[in-house]
Parts: sequence; C-alpha cells; structure tokens
Amino acid sequence: MKPIPDCIPDALTKILDAARAVSDDVFIHRKIILKVMSVLADSGDFGVDPSELYLTCWDVACRALGVKDPYEKEKARGNKAALGILKSLYERSSSDGDLLKASLKISYAGALTDFTGLGRSDIEEKVALYYSSRPARDESEKLAAELTRAAVVVLVADRAGEIALDRPLTEYLVSKGKKVFLAVAARPVFSLATEKDAVTAGFTLPVEVINPGTGMYGLMQERSSSQFREIMEKADVILAKGDTHFSTLTSENNIYYILRAGTPMVAARLAIPLGSGAICRDPENGHQPG
Repeated sequence: MKPIPDCIPDALTKILDAARAVSDDVFIHRKIILKVMSVLADSGDFGVDPSELYLTCWDVACRALGVKDPYEKEKARGNKAALGILKSLYERSSSDGDLLKASLKISYAGALTDFTGLGRSDIEEKVALYYSSRPARDESEKLAAELTRAAVVVLVADRAGEIALDRPLTEYLVSKGKKVFLAVAARPVFSLATEKDAVTAGFTLPVEVINPGTGMYGLMQERSSSQFREIMEKADVILAKGDTHFSTLTSENNIYYILRAGTPMVAARLAIPLGSGAICRDPENGHQPG
C-alpha cells in the first residue's frame, strides 16, 4: 500500500465523500473532516499500517455522523443498478460461447465500473465498453486454465454493486463442480461489499459467503480468524477484486487480481497506465502455482 503520508489526503477525501453521502450540509462536512484530522494528529504515528489509518478515519467519521454505514443508500442504488443489467450480461455470455472467459470479462467490467455514480443507462454503456476491452495487463488465459484445474476457489469481492457482476463467474465454477467461497468485508467499511450486499446480489448456496472475522480496509490474512485463514490456505486459486485488496492481501497462495489501477503505486507495480485495468498475478510475488 502507499506510504502513510500519501494515504492521509486520500483518506480525508474518502471521508469527505462519506459525509456528503449522509448530508448536504457543508458545516457538517467541515466538522467531520476536522474531527478526523484531530484524531490523526493525536495518534502520532497514525498506526502500524495504511489500512489501519483508513479504518481509524472511517470509524471516527461514522461515530461523528451517527451512522453505521454512510454509504448504505449509495450501495443499495449500486446493487440495484448492477442487478438491472445482469440479465443482458447472462445473455451476452451465453452467446459468446466460452462461458468461463465470458464470465471473467463480466467480472472485469464490474471492477472498472462506478455503480454508485452513474444511472442505469450509463452503467450499461460502461459495462458493455469494458466487457469488450482488453486489460492493460492481461493474464486471463492463465487464470482460466488454473480455474479449470482448481477444486477450491475463493473470490474476494470488492465493492457493492460490482459484486453482482461476480455472480456469473461463481455460478459457472459451481456448475463445474468447484467448491466456491465468496469473501466479503466483515462490516461496512467505505464501499466494500458485505454479506448484506452478497445476499442482495443473489448469492446463494452452494457458494459459501465468508468474512475475515474482523473489520479492516482491504484484507490481511494475518489479522483474520483462524477459520478464514484455513479456507484461504486451502484454496487452489484466490481471485481478489480491486486495488485495495491488491495493496493489502499478503499471502503465498496462488492469487490473481481483477482490478482498476486507481493509485499511482498500483499502476507502477503492474507497469500499466493509471486508471487502466488488469487481470493478473502480482509480478512481485515469487510464488508459482503447482
């Protein structure tokens, strides 16, 4: 993840967005920002890692705003918009022939789309565009081959809204006899998808919804429950969505990422333009699949 000094302005921007999702009152926006800045100033080293910094800012803002999830309404709108276009995406994947590759493209299109900031027609247009585009770093052929061989797959969901477009992939894998786990956030943290979003998006058994057992921004296995770590360690393939998970997930497992490079650090590490997409492994992870 980014060095902590670089994270501070980004975290404050996210907190301002959260405050605006709750209220249009500029006075409240300023109050929340000042409260968060005060806590950061008093904390000295800002915690042990950037993810802790983001989580601290989030918790302070939620308490000051008096809500558990500032993005609750935005996430609900995003889930509804994503579900609204899912039928056409199922039809498109069926007509494309290769259902695995088509479902990967749907999941990729979801990773690049903003489901809370656009109307349904705009979302449909964006998803269609991203579905047809090629990632700047593309290892989807290798991923498809490994998913074909895998017995156990964990898909780490990213945001609400986007999570609905992961359904075709999980359903395809289940149809091929794979054991599939869907990992979500343990509680609302920014726009990360939770179990509530998974239920809204229509995930049902045999896809098993799991969470790390503790709130965090991103995912760190070393801070997760023993049960969650055991599932992750036994997975043949972990497919993690979003650059937040790319920046925080530390594991020797066989991990592929589907993401939009939203920060300079992620773009530089993947050697792709800022804002472009990727389906790939971490080039700095020396683990090779067996």
